[in-house]
Amino acid sequence: MQPPSTLPKGFDSIESTIQAFRAGEFIVVLDSQDRENEGDLIIAAQDVTTEKMAFMVRHTSGLICAPITSRLAATMELPQMVVDNEDPNRTAYTISIDANDETVTTGISAHDRALTCRTLASAKATAASFRRPGHVFPLRARDGGVLERTGHTEAAVEFCRLAGKAKVGVICEMVEDGEPVPGQAVMREPGMMRRDACLEFGKKWGLKVCTIEDLVEYVEKEKNGLNGHANGMVANGVNGYH
Repeated sequence: MQPPSTLPKGFDSIESTIQAFRAGEFIVVLDSQDRENEGDLIIAAQDVTTEKMAFMVRHTSGLICAPITSRLAATMELPQMVVDNEDPNRTAYTISIDANDETVTTGISAHDRALTCRTLASAKATAASFRRPGHVFPLRARDGGVLERTGHTEAAVEFCRLAGKAKVGVICEMVEDGEPVPGQAVMREPGMMRRDACLEFGKKWGLKVCTIEDLVEYVEKEKNGLNGHANGMVANGVNGYH
């Protein structure tokens, strides 16, 4: 049995998380303890710079994924990675990509992966804008969003929609650094970052931390016109509604 948490609930509201996301900040999103029980670092693809990508890789597993809509997957000619998806949570990986740009070298650098993500979010992008395979892994979100599937893939696309951004996110699983083994120059195997660690990380870096459960509740209220944002329109405070 794990010891009881010493931290208060501490999660940020979905409204404040949307505001931070709209401002181009990272957010930390946790899913259910009955699902993956992990936190993902999430940002809108259009806001990813080389510096932000480097931060993301440094504080996560480094396997950068880009949630997209099924419509965009079709437009960019990104089929499923495999026909028979055996992933326990049915994460819908497509074939991987790199931006087809002369500045892209290996495809794995922070610059290259950030450019690939921004290109995927660009209204000017076409299927020819990408090389296949590559080093960024698009994930096809369910059309019903978090009301259909309570995954980080759908959460990222929902936050993009709610913030009035291109519906392309960038996500990666957050991991613990591990602990030094006494008397040895090695680290204990790091694990996935769970609730308390995610809250501590958010406090350290000034990031909003929320849960998919709260996002589902927010979207349900939005759908029913109970939170003042009917029909999926959310005021952005700058140029009206998206």
